[in-house]
Amino acid sequence: MATLEKIRSKSVLLFVIIIVALLAFILGDFLTSGRTYFGSGTTVAEAKGKKIDYTLYQQQMERAQEQSRNYNNDVDNDELAQNMIQNLIGQELLKQEYEDLGIRVSDSEITNAMTGFIPHPAAQQFVYTISQNLGFDRMDGKAILDAIKNPAKYNLPVEVARQLSAAWAQTEQDVEQAMLQQKFYRLVQGLYTANELDAKSVYNDNASTRHIAYATKGYNTVSAEDAEVTDADIKAAWEKDKNLYALTEPTRRVDYIHVVIEPSADDRLAGQQAVEDAIVNLNATEGVTAVDADSRFVVNRQNQRASRITDKALRDFITAAEDGQAEIVTNTRDSYQIAKRLSASEQVDSINVSVIALRSASDADSIMAALAAGAKWTEFAEGEATQGQDSIWVSLVGANIDGRMKDAWLAAAVGTPVVLNDTVQGQPVAQIFKVNRRLAPVTVYDYAVINYTVDPSNATLEQLNNDLRTFLSANSNGDDFSANAAEAGYSVLSANVSASQPHIANVVDSRPAVKWAMNAKKGQVSPVIGDNKQSYLMAVAVKDIYDEYIPWNAPAIRAELERKAATRKAGEKLIAEYAGKANDVAGYAQLFGGEVSEGDVIFVSPRVATIGIRESALQGAIAGAEEGKVTGPVAGNNAIVVFEVKSVSDESRPYTFDEYAQRFNRTMGIGTADPFKMLLGNNKIKNHSLNFVQGVEN
Repeated sequence: MATLEKIRSKSVLLFVIIIVALLAFILGDFLTSGRTYFGSGTTVAEAKGKKIDYTLYQQQMERAQEQSRNYNNDVDNDELAQNMIQNLIGQELLKQEYEDLGIRVSDSEITNAMTGFIPHPAAQQFVYTISQNLGFDRMDGKAILDAIKNPAKYNLPVEVARQLSAAWAQTEQDVEQAMLQQKFYRLVQGLYTANELDAKSVYNDNASTRHIAYATKGYNTVSAEDAEVTDADIKAAWEKDKNLYALTEPTRRVDYIHVVIEPSADDRLAGQQAVEDAIVNLNATEGVTAVDADSRFVVNRQNQRASRITDKALRDFITAAEDGQAEIVTNTRDSYQIAKRLSASEQVDSINVSVIALRSASDADSIMAALAAGAKWTEFAEGEATQGQDSIWVSLVGANIDGRMKDAWLAAAVGTPVVLNDTVQGQPVAQIFKVNRRLAPVTVYDYAVINYTVDPSNATLEQLNNDLRTFLSANSNGDDFSANAAEAGYSVLSANVSASQPHIANVVDSRPAVKWAMNAKKGQVSPVIGDNKQSYLMAVAVKDIYDEYIPWNAPAIRAELERKAATRKAGEKLIAEYAGKANDVAGYAQLFGGEVSEGDVIFVSPRVATIGIRESALQGAIAGAEEGKVTGPVAGNNAIVVFEVKSVSDESRPYTFDEYAQRFNRTMGIGTADPFKMLLGNNKIKNHSLNFVQGVEN
């Protein structure tokens, strides 16, 4: 009992301890993840109830980046990330549509799309690239699938075949998604096809031509004082076109300083000296040992015939130089390319061979006997114990071919089958081959291309950092930041940023700066921010915060609104001054100090006679005016206009549904719609990707 009483007396204390421990656990997780309990968790983006998990997003990003590397594409990873988010959201929205509409793709459709004579567009790049790598003379999905199932037949290592199989499966998924989308959009296309009313409307819009006489008075004749606008006028212009300035997500207006990190004059002088020293040492020593220990020099050994050296300056040097000679081939500002010719020799460039891969080396004697007795090589191409290819061209120079196999092919007599039983690239090889044709030897050059880039020194980096930090410490609010930058030698630029923008303006790899700006308060100034490549330094000041609309007084749109307001005032002044002062167009022309002009107006054309384009108010007035009646003055974009419709003529070509239905479909059909916006509707994407961005401060 005494023990129980002690526990009861301490129960409140124990309860407090448990709560504190629990809070510590929760807060600890929150502080380490920053997202789990009060943020978006592992959701990168969401729309219409569909969420994109970080794991899926990361997998797709890694795949897209690998594809870019494979195709030697230099992509902006931040732009790729934002495009990926939209693509994944689009895929999730489409999945729902497929399910609701019962759209499916069969296995046979996918197989045909992958292995047909002309592969599906979504598979063509894959099939083309792999076909080239395997030495096929055309795109051949069937042959690729055969190589996956029978790697020995194509001399493919098991691991390569396994990787190829995984790539094939992924491409099948891509093709399936592409075919589902095609079926969906073909179905939706019917909703955008012209009916009789649509076709007739297009005909009427094009058939009627109104010939007008008109006179104009330009707004430039109004003095600046008479067209002076107030804040109220600017705000009214904004209210009139408010939807033009609507935002899809919260936005920050920022001023920023962007400092490109580049070598100083001293760095460039030191780099030039390093290259000159390397040239001397390369010419004085064998091979490229003179630069092997210096990581600033990137060496690439090549073995090519002259016709395959695509760089003309490099080719000219390699073919004219002596063995052991090195010199600078190109120099572009901070980049140097050095070439050294190592040797030249006569080698066989290519051979044509036939190969039979054997399941067991013990089968070689019987097959050799059959060949000697007149059996065709193709009889063993797809046998139970053999796989083979007949008459294929193989490049021996610059190709990744095992040395022992290459030596065997070079030593064999042309037209005589030979048994090869060896280990190649770690794999046992049992095969029979026959060299059908061996090209005459050509001159092959062994050479090295050595690249050197002058990088900013640590002293240069430190100086740039210190200068920008000193400026920021003295200008820690947004107003001072913008006002004093020029005096400190910096240029201030402006931009609007939001969570879905890949970077600030055109500064590549500035996503951390976007994250900082979206979390900052108005007037706050960032520390020095840099990228992982140390290519720039940046500082950002948040000047304003926008939620639903860019406001009327925002610098980015104020000038445009002032112009609209001034135009409106000038039009109102001129209309008040001239309205009713004449009875015909000629009289108004005299008042305006100009002449009467004539021209044709078609309702669907963006141009109104010679007055201008996108004159919607004027075009509407002309379309509704009575023939022979003076109309106006009407306020246009740049002038007031008085006009008279002199005549109305109809198009001589008769109406046919097919012709004008095609016009409707071409201008207003599914091809003119944005598929993603169509799926998204009035919903917005909630972009949480900034939660997964790491800041980079210098």
